[in-house]
Amino acid sequence: MGLALLAALGWAGPVAAASPAGTFASLSDLHFDPFYDQTLVPQLLKKDVREWRRLFASSQVKTPSTYGSDTNDPLLRSTLAALRRNAPRPDFILISGDFLGHKLQEKFQQAAPGSSPAAYRAFVRKTLAFVTARLRASFPHTPIVPALGNNDSDCGDYAIEAGGPFLAETAALWRPLLGGRTGTFAQTFPLGGFYSVPHPTVPRLRIVVLNSDFLSKKYKDTCGAQGDATAMELGWLAYTLQRAAVAGETVWLLEHIPSGIDVFATLGSQEPCPASPVPLWQPEALAAFQQILAAAPGTVAATFAGHTHIDDFRLLFGGFVHGTPAVSPIYNNNPGFQVFSYDRSSGALRDLRTFYIDVSDPGKGRWTFEYGFQQAYGLSGYTTATLQSLQQAIAGDSAVRGRFLGYYPVSSQQGAPDPAAWKAYACGITSPTPAEFASCYCAGK
Repeated sequence: MGLALLAALGWAGPVAAASPAGTFASLSDLHFDPFYDQTLVPQLLKKDVREWRRLFASSQVKTPSTYGSDTNDPLLRSTLAALRRNAPRPDFILISGDFLGHKLQEKFQQAAPGSSPAAYRAFVRKTLAFVTARLRASFPHTPIVPALGNNDSDCGDYAIEAGGPFLAETAALWRPLLGGRTGTFAQTFPLGGFYSVPHPTVPRLRIVVLNSDFLSKKYKDTCGAQGDATAMELGWLAYTLQRAAVAGETVWLLEHIPSGIDVFATLGSQEPCPASPVPLWQPEALAAFQQILAAAPGTVAATFAGHTHIDDFRLLFGGFVHGTPAVSPIYNNNPGFQVFSYDRSSGALRDLRTFYIDVSDPGKGRWTFEYGFQQAYGLSGYTTATLQSLQQAIAGDSAVRGRFLGYYPVSSQQGAPDPAAWKAYACGITSPTPAEFASCYCAGK
């Protein structure tokens, strides 16, 4: 279904880059909700996915989703149109996971009570095919590099089945997005949703895409028994990074769930000094991951993630993790996306610009430029060194701290973090484990 569907939309393949300076876009957490207009549901269930665009266009819901809701079709269309305006010819697009909306299975069961598991799986495939087709139609000549999120499954949240039919079907749908350089995608994605591809423009640089569901503390193998999926993925990652190191290549990692601490969940415990900070990954997976990085020092140049729905970064294991804000405003963040400028010869990240829409009044909201990294913080280049300087400024300069906390929920007043809890956010930047977070956050308390 993937090749035919995308070919029908007129995709002609990738366009080669030429200039030393390039741009790419970063999106995350689209969380498309096909149930946003209940009057359309009977038709969505019956009709072929190629008719969904027409059905959504007929909806009386014309304004983008607002706080507390996942992405509806007006917000998805608005996001892609804004991305085309602000990055009309990106070299490529990174998408760090969660294409599907929250509680999709629950909403399906409410809309179609008594339906079979097979009917739900078919609906998931249709929803993912629709979102994929909208991305390709918006950027028909651009390589798109997708990662799976914890909601991207027909089995349940954090419950993707290794080697199952969902991965095989998604592989057929997504492989055309990559263009002509598909790397290990055909071999490894159907096994576990992870893969490695050559960078679209930079020589001797590759993008290694992880399925961080297997690494998550919340992962559960509900639908299959394919062995230890976490060990399988980490073994593959160790092999891939070692091969890259021997070949003199550097690597960008793309993942959905970052390692480190879930600061939002930790603060939600209401403890004045959390004795049990909430980790995002399994402790064993985190320790193994650290060993894998240490065995290939300097190989990973950058990591891109999502999941938290906010605009942040982490400094872990000698490198950085960039957190791309969400399109979905379900956690009271404003929808956003980012456009990076970079050097096509070295892969060095020069700057990033963030664009957003204020959905506090969705009828009036318009996508606009929020901030540029260099302009906002007076730092040249988006590197581990500049982010270390920024982290120190967040801890020691109230003006910089206020700026960072304002951008954190993408300029949302409703989702603004408590300024009094700033130390938790600062500690979250540098703490990979609960013990290190507690030591940082509880110091002096």
